[in-house]
Amino acid sequence: MGFIFPLFFLLPTSQAIPPVLNYAGQVTVDGEPFDGAGLFKFALVNTDGNSTYWSNDGTSSSGSEPTASVSISVNGGLYSTLLGNTAIQGMSAIDPTIFQQHSDAKLRVWFNDGTNGFQQLTPDRPFASVPYAFTAGSANSSKAVESGTITKSMLGNDVLTDLNRTVTANEMAQNTITTAQLNEQILKYLKPEITVSPQAPDTVYDGQTVVLEAGAVGKFLTYQWYKNGDPISNAKDKNLQIYDINKSIHDGNYTVIISNDFGAVVSPTVKLDINISRQYVRIPSASNLEMIWVNPQKFIMGQIGVYAPEHNVTLTNGYYLGKTEVTQKQYASVMLGNTDGLSTHPSGFTGDDLPVDSVTWSDVEVFLKRLNQLESNAGRLESGCEFVLPTEAEWEFACRAGSRTTFSWGDQINETNANWNYGNDLNMTASVMQFPENNWGFFDMHGNVWELTADLWGQFTPSEKVDPEGAIRGMHRVQK
Repeated sequence: MGFIFPLFFLLPTSQAIPPVLNYAGQVTVDGEPFDGAGLFKFALVNTDGNSTYWSNDGTSSSGSEPTASVSISVNGGLYSTLLGNTAIQGMSAIDPTIFQQHSDAKLRVWFNDGTNGFQQLTPDRPFASVPYAFTAGSANSSKAVESGTITKSMLGNDVLTDLNRTVTANEMAQNTITTAQLNEQILKYLKPEITVSPQAPDTVYDGQTVVLEAGAVGKFLTYQWYKNGDPISNAKDKNLQIYDINKSIHDGNYTVIISNDFGAVVSPTVKLDINISRQYVRIPSASNLEMIWVNPQKFIMGQIGVYAPEHNVTLTNGYYLGKTEVTQKQYASVMLGNTDGLSTHPSGFTGDDLPVDSVTWSDVEVFLKRLNQLESNAGRLESGCEFVLPTEAEWEFACRAGSRTTFSWGDQINETNANWNYGNDLNMTASVMQFPENNWGFFDMHGNVWELTADLWGQFTPSEKVDPEGAIRGMHRVQK
């Protein structure tokens, strides 16, 4: 841990209580100037350090470490704050009588760089002089100037000219106007204002990637993410991206503090509750076709600039969906012996693990009818359940897997994401599970072959919908 060089200045307030101390210093970590949002705790103690006169949250006693901390932006190791300014989160007012009654008051500081925890900086810093202001409220009334005693007519022209002139920024010394001297009406336009609050997907599985997004308006903003109230090391970007998520490590409550020189704001808390594993079933009649359970919830369907308009959709029933596209081996095992004259191997590209292609919507209906019969005859189909094509909403919900980007992995696509016509491909289908799965474990939701849904094609409308089933009439089924 580094060391600190503090400087103290007094800013007299318009009232006798409370005083505000302008405190500035320098802090280094492992010999290097610290950069970022640091956490500080402050206490005024006696010479021996065993008695507390004041602390930033009022919890320190006998020189002990306060409970709450204050977030301060540190640039190149330099930082400053206003001790006693109650507009700062975690900062309590200073009683001015402390300095009148205790001439031995010293400042004790604790610092947390987000990695090493809070450490007390030594030595405690003494005051060069008694740091309190002599204000009008405490002035000797016999020497005070009564209101109206000096009038404008009594002032010379040189004084009036000086009072009425415009003061430019170049004529003002640095730090002569501080945030403590600005009223709240001005500060609210200078402090950060959150525009995007972080939100977590309702369904999160071990191993997936989760991005918590935040946004704010303001100048010179810094970000610091926290988990369960503790700063996350190196989490100083606008968005927090968590790779290979793990329940035992990443379950918890997340917030971000966005700050600049004029103040800080804390985002609403978002909770990550990670499901340990996905729920699978295998269908023996379809050569052990795997299906994954999807929990119902509300989501935004469509996307501006891609498939508009966006609209809210609520799914009220959970469902199983195939982990992959139906392979040619799985299709053949169901269609073998069908009485409709349909080929068991209709695909233009052949291979057991290639997705079945060149089938019509009517062919798929025959496939589903036979699959339902086979599983029912074997006593494996639960009452009230049947194999059907998903609705467009059910398909898109599983495809997005909690994302809001053009593709489930982001807004751009290349040959490593999916089998699509990118110019250098083999111009044929690829075996299932050759490309990365989405966050919920589904493969090839983008690329490889078109996937049929149960819905007739119809134009989206912006109204909110519950369990939508597509157009009532039409000539074409929705393919994804």
